[in-house]
Amino acid sequence: MQHELIVVGVGPGAADQMTPAAAEAVRGAGCAVAAPRHLPLVAGHANVLTLGRFSETLDRVAEELERGTVAVLVSGDPGLYSLLPLLKRRFPTAPLRVLPGVSSLQSLCAAAGETWTDAAILSGHGRPLTASRLLNAVERGRLTALFCGDECSPRWACEALAGAVGGLEERVEVVVGERLSYPDQRVTRGRPAELAGRDFDPLSLVLLRNAEPWTPPFGRPKDEDFVRGRPPMTRAEVRSVVLDRLELSPDAVLWDVGAGTGSVSVAAALACPDGEVHALECVPEALELLERNRERFRLHNMTIHAGRALALLDGLPRPTHAFVGGSGGELESLLDRLSTFDGCRVLVSAVTLDTLARAATILKGPLWHGLEAVQVAVAASRPLGQGLLMAGSNPVTLLGAWAGSR
Repeated sequence: MQHELIVVGVGPGAADQMTPAAAEAVRGAGCAVAAPRHLPLVAGHANVLTLGRFSETLDRVAEELERGTVAVLVSGDPGLYSLLPLLKRRFPTAPLRVLPGVSSLQSLCAAAGETWTDAAILSGHGRPLTASRLLNAVERGRLTALFCGDECSPRWACEALAGAVGGLEERVEVVVGERLSYPDQRVTRGRPAELAGRDFDPLSLVLLRNAEPWTPPFGRPKDEDFVRGRPPMTRAEVRSVVLDRLELSPDAVLWDVGAGTGSVSVAAALACPDGEVHALECVPEALELLERNRERFRLHNMTIHAGRALALLDGLPRPTHAFVGGSGGELESLLDRLSTFDGCRVLVSAVTLDTLARAATILKGPLWHGLEAVQVAVAASRPLGQGLLMAGSNPVTLLGAWAGSR
């Protein structure tokens, strides 16, 4: 028989932030489980289990639940980045009681005189978090809260902001809360560049205030939204089919080979703010347009790589998706390399019959599966005297396949 499992939110850490209900539940439990920094909160309890390696600790908790009630102390509130989900998965049949607590987010917002109704809440404490995801959240929201960890520290966040595109650093104020609720609590305010060289407590909480949050365009960007020049641009109608056929996931890692003005890169980065887009281009004028369009759309998850595609691939993260809009004569070698990324979705744009024939031959081979093709032929109106003429553009064939055999 399993006894009751109580998940107790103990607040930011100081004893006076622990609710009477939480204190009473801990006192009445047969076993209290606490992290080293919470041991003062269970001083005097007859049976204390110090939280160490999760697997070993949870095995001990299972033993204690056979004998009596177990209270697991979690910092802040159990509903906000706590052990609660892990405990529910490990003990699905145990009677569960959750006692809320004061979160460190509440404490810091109170100290800063701030509301957090519309805050975007991120955590880099024991969880993967990319700089681009943080920057996109800060760019688009009035307030972003970051629970820090060893890798994603306040310094890391400030350095990412200080080097962000589009002057984001100038619009953001940083509020760092250290040792919240303890006698040595410290709240520091400043601009990212001012705080980028400072060290803070690794378990700090950071508020990032953006005085001018940016709202991305609704839907997919139009052709007239882009800065354009002589390099060719994938037009809106074709671009929509490209995005549909790429089948991007929210956290996709896309290689856009031969990115040109960046219309596909921009549209993909807007569609997948938690993903990464790597735009590869070697033409100087196109590189300039790529940079201008990245800044125009404030895309922190779009990275531009200058040079021939094959020479750049070793420095890129493993792709989940790839769009080959222009190969610069390297099509066979590019597809050969992409075939090594099992499960990668690859889409090739073919305007000439030669490219179409070569791409189809390769993508029908044993290193690929699921080949499909669609041809897009678009006619758009243009003025002709007092009327309109439908003018057609060159058809584009899109060939899509998955790397690896079935």
